[in-house]
Amino acid sequence: MPFGTLLDLSFPNVISIKVNGFSSSDLPPSDLKQPAWKPYLYKGRQRILFSIHETVHAAMYDRDEIPDSISISGQINCRAELEGLPDVSFPLIGLNSDKIEVLSFHPCVQVPEQGVDKQAVMFSPPLGNFALMRYQAICGIGPPIKGFYQLSMVSEDKGDFLFKLRLMDGYKSPLTMEFCTVTMPFPRRRVVSFDGTPSVGIVSTTEHSVEWKIIVGGRGLSGKSIEATFPGKVQFAPWKPQISPPSSLAFESITDEDSDMETDGNNYSMVNVEEFLMEKMSKDLHPANLEEPFCWHAYNYAKVSFKIVGASLSGMLIDQKSVSIYPAVKAPVESSTQVTSGEYILWNTLGRCPSAVPVTKV
Repeated sequence: MPFGTLLDLSFPNVISIKVNGFSSSDLPPSDLKQPAWKPYLYKGRQRILFSIHETVHAAMYDRDEIPDSISISGQINCRAELEGLPDVSFPLIGLNSDKIEVLSFHPCVQVPEQGVDKQAVMFSPPLGNFALMRYQAICGIGPPIKGFYQLSMVSEDKGDFLFKLRLMDGYKSPLTMEFCTVTMPFPRRRVVSFDGTPSVGIVSTTEHSVEWKIIVGGRGLSGKSIEATFPGKVQFAPWKPQISPPSSLAFESITDEDSDMETDGNNYSMVNVEEFLMEKMSKDLHPANLEEPFCWHAYNYAKVSFKIVGASLSGMLIDQKSVSIYPAVKAPVESSTQVTSGEYILWNTLGRCPSAVPVTKV
């Protein structure tokens, strides 16, 4: 930028400086060095906010030859509204190297030792919201939703499907699932009707999907697990494949275009014919819809979306009572945790499915 680099993009802070300007009290004490991530000092009500946000990614196959895959990506967000240049420290629980695969900290954080399950974290907080730590971890509890999904096309325009799922198996309070929805997407087929009644929840349809709301907002699931089944049938609109031109017209087109080519009859080969046909076909093909590249023909899957609050699935934990501030100041500490679904996929056990082949060491 022509006038320097912006260090603070917080709208309330910018408005406050615009209205009040910089005061002499904003300057740090002479014996303290002001860090680059804190261009000016905060004034106002003091408090510290922590939030742990984890995203669960999973591919559930329910097959002996393909193992299920589940991983967690998370981050600890912080907002420290503290006056001056204080240091904040607290013991962070859940940093066991057996569960945490990737770990990174904000430049303001000092970590004396890594690989220990519980260790002290100290930092001089910047202004506004910032990501204190990012990590990737293994889900030690197990998948929050497990089971299988089957879809079999009994005819060209009709399919039978079956869901058999178990939610929150092995999960105890305070973990609470606020909502859970399973969606069957059919981007290349238009859903005309469906028939089936789930054991729990409600079902709705759109033009290209069937949506099963197992847990609706306001009816959280905590302290127990439930089994949910959903057998049914889905009817699609008649399939309309691309109509190719008659072979005679295609042959005439080839003949007409071939007559314009100046080639020696003795040098004309089958390779030239194949190249011409491939080029001709590629021009006549309609562009494919790659929004859901695997969700057509034999590639069928269901997407799961959910939200869990109360605790993390990786074991990451911040004890609010153990947070200390130096120099000492009275500032309330608040902490929250939520877990949401990322790409959580149930692959059709009766169809083909893509999977990664593990690398074998030679």
